[in-house]
Amino acid sequence: MDFKVGFWRKRAVKAALDRHEDREHTWGGHRIIKFPGDCFAMQKLLARCKPEVLVEIGTQHGGSALFFSSFVESVVTMDIADLPGRPVSPRITYLTGDSASREVFDRVKTLVGARRCSVVIDGNHHAEQVDRELELYAPLVGPGQALIMEDTLVDVLDFRKFRAGGGPLRSIAKYMPKHPELELVPDVEPYVTTNFFGYWVKKKP
Repeated sequence: MDFKVGFWRKRAVKAALDRHEDREHTWGGHRIIKFPGDCFAMQKLLARCKPEVLVEIGTQHGGSALFFSSFVESVVTMDIADLPGRPVSPRITYLTGDSASREVFDRVKTLVGARRCSVVIDGNHHAEQVDRELELYAPLVGPGQALIMEDTLVDVLDFRKFRAGGGPLRSIAKYMPKHPELELVPDVEPYVTTNFFGYWVKKKP
């Protein structure tokens, strides 16, 4: 698969980042660090998939968990840090710990149970960590459900911090050829996005 992105599209995303368009938004009064277009894209895809539970790796301030909980019945979200002031909702379950640890994954798997599950990966974005997250959490994605990989822009825009080890796009390029059951969804990714090639669905039998 060709993961190339054109020059002018990169420029548009860089300009949006320079204006902090991913940093100045809230949902229900709680900070959400995403481009608005990506929020709409995720809602569009998840509305199609209709998961009964959504697993989110990377909670931060909890705004995204609250956003997802407005259209998904149950959200299980985890982060290495327990930040104060997160939204409280009966639809949201917070976990603290390393998403790639067996202990945290086992808790998530128990909470998911047999429900239809989609997964959003938005952790520390380093390929080594994302590789482990994909191996653990991608199998939780049921037929017809979504796997969303966030912030692949760190590879596309060649962020210095990720040059040595790579970021999420490098993990996708490594993982997806071995998993043809996961298909890239071409009609939801916005032009200005942080999630280039990040919207996937597991084929139905």
